[in-house]
Amino acid sequence: MRMWPGGIAPVIALAAVLSASSPATAGQVYVVRAGDTLWRISHHLGVRPIDLASANHLVLTATIHPGLRLAVPDTAPAATGQVTPPPPGPVPERGRIAAPPVRGRADPVSPGPARIAVGLVGRPYQWSGMGDRGFDCSGLVAHVFAAIGRPLPHSSFEQYQVGALVSRWALVPGDLVFFHTYSTGASHVGIYIGEGRFVHASYSRGVVISSIEEPYYRDRFLGGRRI
Repeated sequence: MRMWPGGIAPVIALAAVLSASSPATAGQVYVVRAGDTLWRISHHLGVRPIDLASANHLVLTATIHPGLRLAVPDTAPAATGQVTPPPPGPVPERGRIAAPPVRGRADPVSPGPARIAVGLVGRPYQWSGMGDRGFDCSGLVAHVFAAIGRPLPHSSFEQYQVGALVSRWALVPGDLVFFHTYSTGASHVGIYIGEGRFVHASYSRGVVISSIEEPYYRDRFLGGRRI
């Protein structure tokens, strides 16, 4: 065992700890560790999930793997995770998912229902829930629109009778999108957020962002409504 004179070893150890916890700034990268998600990393870095995803050309539902290097966006004030100097050349493609084609106005965090809905991603599913312990699909929509002073019935079938009918290609953020899933008619509903994506309460996954271009939803799309 190598001996260090004059207490040098403790000083080196302290320097290493301080170096590992140095704040992250724009231009640095975060190295993904086991168990990390975009939401967990965003909270850790003190940035919005949408900003972290956009800075790395990811969608919020992207799967990330240990070792992936994520660029820290300009909005990050500090971070205490593992930070390394930026790699030469472009960010590795591993873990990236291409964004779906743009449909309507491409503004995934537009003020109003779209922004509120994005902020609820990650909440659990609860049958008939409207927020206390989770949401079902129509409960999520009713909760979001109640927050902006536009109460809606807690039923996807009744919500489909409200507002003006909108075609799939004319959707803008804040429109409601309906699907026939477990039964005929408007049995599932979500809130469109732009770029072909919508926020909804999935029975198996909770509140998530999905693409209308996914085969399951594309084949079951019923229509849009503008409230």
